[in-house]
Amino acid sequence: MANRWAFLVGVEKCLHPAAGDLPFADGDAQAIAVAFSVAGIPKSQQLASIGTMATKSQIESRLRSLNEQLKKGDEVIVFWAGRGHTTDGHGYFNCWDTLPEDRDDTAMSFADLFATVAATKAAACTFLMSVDGLAADELRERFMSSAKAVGLFACEPEQKPLAAGKGGLWSQLLVDAFSGRARKAADAKEILTGLSLQRYIEEELPRLLRKHLEGGARQSPILLGEQNAATVLADFSKLWSGTADMPVLDAARLRRVLFRSESMMKVRELTNFRKSFQVPDNASPSSRKFITRIASDDIRAELDRVFDLSREQLGYKRKDLEISVETDGTGYLRTPDFEYSVFVDLDPEEPSRVIWRREAGHFTDAEFLRGPNFAAIFGTMFDKLVFELAKSIVVNDFIDRLEDEPPAGMKLTADSDGRSCHIALKGIAGVITVHSHSVTIGGRSSDASGLLDLFLQFIRNFGTLGEPMAIGPRPGD
Repeated sequence: MANRWAFLVGVEKCLHPAAGDLPFADGDAQAIAVAFSVAGIPKSQQLASIGTMATKSQIESRLRSLNEQLKKGDEVIVFWAGRGHTTDGHGYFNCWDTLPEDRDDTAMSFADLFATVAATKAAACTFLMSVDGLAADELRERFMSSAKAVGLFACEPEQKPLAAGKGGLWSQLLVDAFSGRARKAADAKEILTGLSLQRYIEEELPRLLRKHLEGGARQSPILLGEQNAATVLADFSKLWSGTADMPVLDAARLRRVLFRSESMMKVRELTNFRKSFQVPDNASPSSRKFITRIASDDIRAELDRVFDLSREQLGYKRKDLEISVETDGTGYLRTPDFEYSVFVDLDPEEPSRVIWRREAGHFTDAEFLRGPNFAAIFGTMFDKLVFELAKSIVVNDFIDRLEDEPPAGMKLTADSDGRSCHIALKGIAGVITVHSHSVTIGGRSSDASGLLDLFLQFIRNFGTLGEPMAIGPRPGD
């Protein structure tokens, strides 16, 4: 197979609301990035601009980098999720920093994107576009005249990509296809091509629309550049024959992966607490508001600490990172590879204390979790690893399966209401808690990746996520 690259953009919300938004676009781009890894495009060959990082200047910079790295015969897949618009017959993609009053010059021109990618040394270019508002005639003309480009669009330009649950419906089908979870998306040789993917989407999308939306919702996916539709997007023959391992952290099974920890500190220890202040004696709305106000400097200091470590360990430039401290006791640091969030609130059981919750998530690649840089930044901070499942499970059914065929050395504790169960396994230094929408691994380890190892040990005992006899949804779900 040819050497493959991916260029991904997700713009869920723009800086200026008047520029428009597309629900779940950021999450769709992140999920597609993970799915591309399953399909054989490593993180090192994915260039992503998502959320606040999807500025016009960064997108253009990433395009230049792509052009420099592509070699003759390589293939590239471009995924873009966001809003678009047309001016005088020319289409534009809205970027995060697109200005409503100057939207053409501050947006990404479709013509420029297409021309830049088509002019690279790549032998084949596939465009996967969950975008509305582009110029229909321009799209058809570009793809019809291209000798190497094929485009799959979520909908006609006058329509808007529809979403339900946790993401865009069209994008969910892409994730299933590139994750190797949808055999129907491939051809008879177990090869995913532009044409086989389009046929799969045309068959499955109407079903999803009927299932999730009411009122006869319509969305018409289109394929342009039919002359190039045989382009190979992924080869699943080894995966499905059992000669390749299916990654346990694939986007078809997991919606989100989060490292999490909680700690306590006294209200008096907050930087902005003054002797004249009174320590709260209850967790009333006014007391909580008081705490979130005086905790802002502590939140900023914590984010600055991780900001400096991230630059040191990962070589980020200042413009690659974004810090925000909100007025509700929350703050976040966004980087090209992960997002770090901090939450501060009063302890309702002991109002003289505050609870600190720290989370790291929105990873662009599961392999990043195992890298030395991640360990150097976070060390032993986290004591929980949370896997939010892409599809809910029936916990009672899972409990019944375990009790019917209990693995050796397992101790199972089930809540009386059947909403969760707790599993301890001999040789695994942690407790696994299974809820309908998540699996949580708890236990302090030598570093953050050690929690991932605990999860992988769990998988080896219960099978891969998604299997009916393990933690998968029931047939037909």
